[in-house]
Amino acid sequence: MTKPDQTWVSAWEIGEHPERERKISAELVDCFLAFWDAQELDGKAKTTRNRYSDALHALGGYLVEEAISEDGLPMTTNELLAEHIDFAGGPLIHHDEEAWQDEIDMACRRLYKHLKSQGRIV
Repeated sequence: MTKPDQTWVSAWEIGEHPERERKISAELVDCFLAFWDAQELDGKAKTTRNRYSDALHALGGYLVEEAISEDGLPMTTNELLAEHIDFAGGPLIHHDEEAWQDEIDMACRRLYKHLKSQGRIV
């Protein structure tokens, strides 16, 4: 994995609501890129960059699935983020792999703090 980019949009495609999927995916990539830059991750060790990249990619895929669910259809990208990440971590994506879930939670906690400081989530 690498820094978030537009290839992630196609990686997250499901095909049920293509326009909605593309819109949410593009907004998530923009959000993740702003976070990446704010955390100055390009200057961090390769292992750190990979940890964040993998966690953000998994979170994005999860959120796109949620965005096309019945409950998620009326939500904006910011509302989806606010619904699924907080000061404690993120959604349970890898329930059978604690170490991997810990990585997602770590990235989600930092992303939450960043978005809160930007006023994107309350």
